[in-house]
Amino acid sequence: MVGQATDVEKQKVIACVVLARMLEISESIIVLAKGGFSVDVTASLRNFLEAYFIFGNVCKDPAFVPHYFNTDLKTREKLLNVSDMHKATPFELIKKYATDDVRAEIKEQISSVDASEFNSYEYANNVGCAAIYDSIYRITSAATHSTPRSLAAYVVESSEGYVMELLRGPQLGDIPQRLHDLGSFLLTVRAAFDDLFGIDVSDEIKQLREAFETMTIAKLGSD
Repeated sequence: MVGQATDVEKQKVIACVVLARMLEISESIIVLAKGGFSVDVTASLRNFLEAYFIFGNVCKDPAFVPHYFNTDLKTREKLLNVSDMHKATPFELIKKYATDDVRAEIKEQISSVDASEFNSYEYANNVGCAAIYDSIYRITSAATHSTPRSLAAYVVESSEGYVMELLRGPQLGDIPQRLHDLGSFLLTVRAAFDDLFGIDVSDEIKQLREAFETMTIAKLGSD
């Protein structure tokens, strides 16, 4: 592991951590895909993209790292504020913790570092991924939030739109497309990670992309 004294060293360490997060999500997607859990594969790709946007920013600019971590201050403040709206047990515990001194301290910390809220669109836009956010990210968000459209995978409808059958079992669904998307994103991750660490694998990445594109063209031709 590299040192952690300079901003660039911290950048590299956090890039490794976020990479571990993305690999774990990728592995979970493979497990879900093998089981035919098509909707959850889609939801997991959305989780992957959340980390993907963060990773891009971390690799692009070491100054993003403290900005990213400081978003936790705004999250803490929001949790303290919403606790005032409820009387259930968990919120009562928060109220006991959130004394005036604690709240003042968090406000001071937020002010001193100019902390802002976590913003996925901003992170995506910063690294040229606004189009990905407004397409794949929004599409996969439907599964994450269990919107009406995401429920279509679980039913068979009549021509009049009535639910005729409930589907509960392995489904292919959009799994091939989601795995294709994941593969493409992982190639970009690999290239960015190696560039950050000064590793030249451009020839290998080029070969992988060419193989990937050839596989994609072959698949489209067979459909």
